[in-house]
Amino acid sequence: MKPISAQEIMKNQANINNITGIILAGGQNRRMGQNKALVLWKGKRLIDWVFDALSPLCSNIIVSSNEKITAPQNSLIVPDRHRNIGPLAGIEAGLYHSTTNLNIIVSCDTPMLTTEFFRHMISMHKSFEISLPVHDGVNEPMIGVYNRSILPIIQNAISSGLFKPPALIKSCNYQEVPIHAGLNFYNPDLFLNLNSPDDLKNN
Repeated sequence: MKPISAQEIMKNQANINNITGIILAGGQNRRMGQNKALVLWKGKRLIDWVFDALSPLCSNIIVSSNEKITAPQNSLIVPDRHRNIGPLAGIEAGLYHSTTNLNIIVSCDTPMLTTEFFRHMISMHKSFEISLPVHDGVNEPMIGVYNRSILPIIQNAISSGLFKPPALIKSCNYQEVPIHAGLNFYNPDLFLNLNSPDDLKNN
């Protein structure tokens, strides 16, 4: 895969005001037993790991949560506008409140994702409506770049009772961006997902 040039990196930095970060922190937390976003891991809350990775690229960061939480400084907390339909509600709420077309969406329980990873995803997005990372044959629908222009598609799906993100994604102009060991930011634990107390203890 062609490496990102210095000019492309500078262009991405210049466009920082055109990117919003959306952190999904509205899950039911059944396995964790408490709000995952606020759980400490290696001395820092899970939500803060994600926030710190997004901050260099995003002028605005939105946290999708139905609970009263102390979110990172200068972020906007928004509740679901449609309850009990799963993560699609968080994506819809985040995009609804976003003021930019480019949006990085990421779940709060993936603390190993880096700024370099998100920068790569933005650089590969180009003319697609959704860009998702794919690794080891698996894509990550809760991590990726989403255009705000797909908001009406999401709203129509919700109105029709279609709540599964993979089905919605396939109805859009989307791509899968391969993430592999040949990339300079690669880490085998990049997509580490912490869902339970055992996950915290063992990682």
